[in-house]
Amino acid sequence: MNHPLTLLALALLAACSTPESSSAPAVPVAGANSLPTFAGARAFHRLDLPNLADNVRDDTLLIHTTYALGNGEFVMAAMNQAGSREGLRLILYRPRPDSSAEVLATSKPAYDSEVMLPTCFSSGDTADGLVLLANYGARDSWGQNVFLLKNHRFTDLGWLDVAGRTWEHGPDGLQQRRLNLAPMTGVSGGGGQFEFTFNTDSVLLYDDLAGSTEVMFPASRIRYRYNGSKMQLLVDGQVRQRQEPL
Repeated sequence: MNHPLTLLALALLAACSTPESSSAPAVPVAGANSLPTFAGARAFHRLDLPNLADNVRDDTLLIHTTYALGNGEFVMAAMNQAGSREGLRLILYRPRPDSSAEVLATSKPAYDSEVMLPTCFSSGDTADGLVLLANYGARDSWGQNVFLLKNHRFTDLGWLDVAGRTWEHGPDGLQQRRLNLAPMTGVSGGGGQFEFTFNTDSVLLYDDLAGSTEVMFPASRIRYRYNGSKMQLLVDGQVRQRQEPL
C-alpha cells in the first residue's frame, strides 16, 4: 500500500470537510434591519468655541457656560436661579445694550444632569444650521443629547448612549471614568438625516439593545443614524431597536 498517497488523500478530505466558519469570520448579511451607507452627506466640522465670561445679566438665571456663535448670537447653558425640576437648558440669545438677553430659542431641559456642555458642529453653510451634542452627567458622562439649531429653533434629534472609558487611581484604588465623547464624534448630514461616528479606538455603549449594558465595542462597529424622525443605533450596520414591554 502506498502510505504517502493515503495520507495525502486523508489530509485533502479533512480540509474539504472543515466548516467555513472556522476559517473565516462571519459576514453580516443585509436584511430588513440593515441601512445602506449614508450617501450624499456633508461633513460637519467641530467648532472650537471657548467658554466665555457671562455677557448678560438676568436675575432669574444661573448661567453655567456661554459660547459665541460668531454672528452676534450666543448659546448659554443656564437654569432657573430659584431651582426647578427642569434644571439646565440651552438658550440662544442676543445681548441687549442694557446687558439683558433677547432670548431667541430654548432647548428642552436636562432635568437631573449637573452639566449640559454643548459641542457645536457646522457644515460651513448657515442653511444647514448647527448640530449640537450636549454632554449630560456629573463627574462622568451619561451620553449626548443631540440638537439641531436652525432658524432660531432647537430640535431634539435624540440620544447617543455612549461614552469614552479610561481608568484612574483614586482613594479606593483603580476606578473607571466615563468620558465625554463629543469632541471625538464625527457628524455628517443631508436631506434631514444625520449620522454620528466615533473617531477613537473603542466606545462604551451604555445599552447595546441586545440585553447587555456598559459594553465596550470597537468604534468602527458603532454608529448612530437620525433618519428624519428618530435616532437609531447601528451595530455592524444593523439597526437595533429597543424592545417594548409586552
